[in-house]
Amino acid sequence: MNKYLFTCLLNAFLLAGSCAVAAQPVTAPDLNSQRTAAEAGDSAAQFNMGNRYLSGDGVIADDFEAARWFRKAADQDNNNAQYNLGVMYMQGKGVIADLNEAINWFRRAADLGDPPAQFTLATLYANGKGVPQDPVQAHLWFTLAASSGDRAAAANLVLYQEMMSNEQVAESQRLAAEWIEKFNNRRAAVETDDNTAARLP
Repeated sequence: MNKYLFTCLLNAFLLAGSCAVAAQPVTAPDLNSQRTAAEAGDSAAQFNMGNRYLSGDGVIADDFEAARWFRKAADQDNNNAQYNLGVMYMQGKGVIADLNEAINWFRRAADLGDPPAQFTLATLYANGKGVPQDPVQAHLWFTLAASSGDRAAAANLVLYQEMMSNEQVAESQRLAAEWIEKFNNRRAAVETDDNTAARLP
């Protein structure tokens, strides 16, 4: 497959992924209790309020208000909100379009293990859009997204790897192993902290 065709396919995958801002229907809890929880700082409720405003579920659709709620949740490391905020910055929906800000939010979500954000970063590195073109970084993020079950990432990983040298693939695999080890260590530390906090004195 020639490089031009591959780049077109990657762009198509990115555009298809970025158009689906994950406006998930919210069934429970009701709007008032959800708003109360969101205003009290619950990041899941804030994310759901963002989705409500994005889709007009029980409220008047308002992209600016959706972005405001997503930012509140994203600032608390809600990876779904971080990804949605990245898409909104990429599209200029509810915010002023800003690719650097979009990449910042995609990276934060990707670092938390979010497969769509990892896939998006991979396509950006593969195409050099907003970041320097870097096959090792593209392969790294495709690998991580694919390891979480993202089928598009797995398909792209196979295609992309054919255009890389053995040394580049080996470096990407080394970086992926490092990333996974750090991610697992962070998760284990959080679980230990949660368990310690839950113990009775």
